[in-house]
Amino acid sequence: MTAHAQRVRIELNDVDLDTPSGRPLIRGLSMSLAAGERAALIGRNGAGKSSLLAALAGDRALAGGELRHHGTLALVRQRPSPSEALQIAAELDALRRGQDPSGPTPRELARLLAGSGLELDTLAALDPLDRADVSRLSGGEVRKLHLAAALLARPDLLMLDEPSEDLDAAGRAWLERQLRPWPGALLVVSHDRQLLGQFEHFFVLAESGCRYRHGDHEHLAAELDSEQAALDRRYAERLSTLAAAERDRALDEARRRRKQNLGRVRELRRRSPRALLNQKRSDAQQSRARAARIRDERAAAMRGWAAAARRALRVKLPLDALTITLPDPPARPLLRLRDVGASVAGRALFRGLDLDVGRERVAITGANGSGKTTLLEIMLGARAPTSGVADVERTSVGVIGQAALDWASEDSLLERLLSGPDAGPGTLDAAAQALVAHGFPFALAERPLASLSPGERARAALICLFRRQPPPQLLVLDEPTFSLDALGRDALASALRRWPGGLVVASHDHDFLDAVGFDVRVELGRLGDGDGCVVNA
Repeated sequence: MTAHAQRVRIELNDVDLDTPSGRPLIRGLSMSLAAGERAALIGRNGAGKSSLLAALAGDRALAGGELRHHGTLALVRQRPSPSEALQIAAELDALRRGQDPSGPTPRELARLLAGSGLELDTLAALDPLDRADVSRLSGGEVRKLHLAAALLARPDLLMLDEPSEDLDAAGRAWLERQLRPWPGALLVVSHDRQLLGQFEHFFVLAESGCRYRHGDHEHLAAELDSEQAALDRRYAERLSTLAAAERDRALDEARRRRKQNLGRVRELRRRSPRALLNQKRSDAQQSRARAARIRDERAAAMRGWAAAARRALRVKLPLDALTITLPDPPARPLLRLRDVGASVAGRALFRGLDLDVGRERVAITGANGSGKTTLLEIMLGARAPTSGVADVERTSVGVIGQAALDWASEDSLLERLLSGPDAGPGTLDAAAQALVAHGFPFALAERPLASLSPGERARAALICLFRRQPPPQLLVLDEPTFSLDALGRDALASALRRWPGGLVVASHDHDFLDAVGFDVRVELGRLGDGDGCVVNA
């Protein structure tokens, strides 16, 4: 056995992986990763990256092929558990106090956590079995705790799924410092351009399979962007082929029915007893007729959608052409905060916040645990402020929550665009043009929203809100770039830049906020710095 073979930590041979519903996700994947090797697993949203990491960790069954582990491994998932995070906080606090001699020393722990922004004194006091305590953790604090536990475990293979999501600037810098000298094998799923800049080995996952690339991430990202346009064109061509096949089947069914009718006439001419034409045959004929009608309707719908997709790809209207008409600005603000303050678990987050939002564009930033999501909940009337008054015209507000979980339904984006409250004016052509203008993959538009990645679901939700009649006058988004790939992030920024109404966005992604453009920035921080918030107009 070679030295490299002895150091291999994970091997995949001809691996197949399906979605829980049985849809093929990955076929014939072979790869390996050895000790000291660092690789990033990249690809468009929905390509199966998180599913593959779960399968590598043994949390999902393979549909075929062989997977071998050599040594220990740890996986930090895309959506780590908040209750487990509090258990980790208690364990870390015991290590810090020197109460666990089998683990790292307090000095080693302090060195690891330096710069992370984690406050173990506060976190360790929370009860992991108390739902109220669990809900007080921010997404960034949950992720940092899980990352700290994985780093302390020093596994032979460390797998991280979107590790920089939810992290504030200090947390991202801390993560990069920890990963730079990592001695073991490292496999990271990420869309974070800055984090991916640390890598030169990439596994690119796509519908066509998985391929290896070596080099610079920026050049690779440009290559992936051009591939997406080709994928949409092939998708439209494939729809046309399927529609033609459905048409051929409908013609075959029509010929079969004609032959049956001819046989019936001949039978009557032979004066067969009428009893032979019994109820069973009648029921069968009705059943076949219903099935034929359904097939005809499905074929017609598929042909219509294929034609609309081809036309939209050929014309490719810009977002500016999809005009959104809003009523005149309201006489009073849609959202008003007066001397608002908030406390969580006895800890004051901010106070004295005054804000009016009509057609203004407001960005909310701040460190993990500073209260961004809490402030959004107060704005939307979902949480009462600890002090002050919050007033909102809720019926005029469109909301996309964290990870777009409030949009995780079994409806597809296409279904919502063609019927229901999000069906805007127009036909299939209008829906197809909206997808092309927003740069949304056609294939994903037909899948249930619940099956999409959080980032793509947020983009789908925004397309729905753009098409809703009457349109909302104010949009409120919580971390809308969560798990979005670079192409999707750019498309989302472009759409929000053109939104004519009011806008409130909470995000750690300052580059994204700069790309969108905002009139007002509310920066939340520690009360030791003042009121815990700074409003910059």
